[in-house]
Amino acid sequence: MSGRVAKSKPHPKTVEASKLAEYIVKFGDDVMPCSRCLRLGLSCQIKGEQSHRCQNCTEAKVVCDGSGVASYQKNMKARAKLDKEEEEAEAALEAAMARLARIRKQRRSLKRKGDEIFGRGMRSQEESGELRDESLAISEAQSLGAIDLIDWNSILGDVPFEPVGDSSSGVVGH
Repeated sequence: MSGRVAKSKPHPKTVEASKLAEYIVKFGDDVMPCSRCLRLGLSCQIKGEQSHRCQNCTEAKVVCDGSGVASYQKNMKARAKLDKEEEEAEAALEAAMARLARIRKQRRSLKRKGDEIFGRGMRSQEESGELRDESLAISEAQSLGAIDLIDWNSILGDVPFEPVGDSSSGVVGH
């Protein structure tokens, strides 16, 4: 025998812990350090929700309190996401409220204009009704024998009226 000491194979759980730690380093996220990593001044990485231990605690096969920290960070990210969604929803609501106010203002304006148009139409109908009533009254009075019921001065206004004479021959002579 040569006197050499043969190396023993590492325990399968040690190999598994080492591989898990490598995977966490490669695909994990940097998080706030667990108490062990903080005490040793090491960076701390955890693989999302799948891991309850950081890469250093996994490799050392010790209990890690980093999952509480990871949960806290996850909670903070979720709250930040909700805050952002809330701001976006408030902005959308504000835009919708402004649009609603604009539509209501337009509706009030159209109602006011419609009421004005309706009022003018009603006044016009009343005036034409009064003229029609006056015209009917004059026609009835004339048919009953009344003669000069029409006030020509109110219709013709200040039109100069010059009598030409008793006969139409004076007009032809001009």
